[in-house]
Amino acid sequence: MVIIMVKIFTGKDVDEATGAALQEIGVELEDLDIKVINPGRSGILGFGGEHAEIEVSLSNGEPFADEVISKNKVSKKINRNRKTRKNDSSSEKNKISENKSSNKFESNNKYEKDEEAEKLIGELLDYFLGAMGVVAETYIREEESESLIFEIDGEDSGLLIGRRGETLRSLQFLVRMISKRQLERQTNVYIDIQGYRDRRYRFIKNLAHKTAKRVIDLNEPIELDPMPPNERKIVHQSLSRNSRIVTESRGKGNRRRITIFPED
Repeated sequence: MVIIMVKIFTGKDVDEATGAALQEIGVELEDLDIKVINPGRSGILGFGGEHAEIEVSLSNGEPFADEVISKNKVSKKINRNRKTRKNDSSSEKNKISENKSSNKFESNNKYEKDEEAEKLIGELLDYFLGAMGVVAETYIREEESESLIFEIDGEDSGLLIGRRGETLRSLQFLVRMISKRQLERQTNVYIDIQGYRDRRYRFIKNLAHKTAKRVIDLNEPIELDPMPPNERKIVHQSLSRNSRIVTESRGKGNRRRITIFPED
């Protein structure tokens, strides 16, 4: 006779898992001791959700016997090590990228791996890439930083950048919004595509210095094209030590831009 002391049941939520246990074992709720292993969570856009998982034993301390176990129903534990990124199967693709660090992502705090966020965001990126028909793979750039930096690489990945990075920013916004709602906490996640963020950072910084030089030479203000907040911040910081000019942001929303003035 097979003696079993504990059984595992899963369901969309704890109630469904408990109902499955009662139906299979054939006892009343008060006859069971139930320990919730995972309360489960609902997904967004079909991703990021987890089934509830409970551990069940008889309250009288007796073991389950094979006579009371339904032979045509088998309860399985959730695979907690499910791959979440397309590059999990290749150790080569998990190597740290030593030449792609960015000043924007530096942190003085100790780095702690956020496996829950990595899993959810990896699933979300794979979903969006598949929905858009983009042939690309996602990697986690492992750096000593509190930020989670996901890198997308592949023959179609350039399509995700868009004009001046607009598509990339929209994708990052969606991932941040969904992960915040799903995890019920803020996740500092960045998405990069073939080193685009580093290239854009250098471009904006060079643009700021060149424009500032023109302002000084012409002794008249120059207005830059509209920029998102992170790029305006680069301009302000790059020119903050230049005592011969002053920077000022004007406008609203997507039309907000920086004007560089000569110092009076």
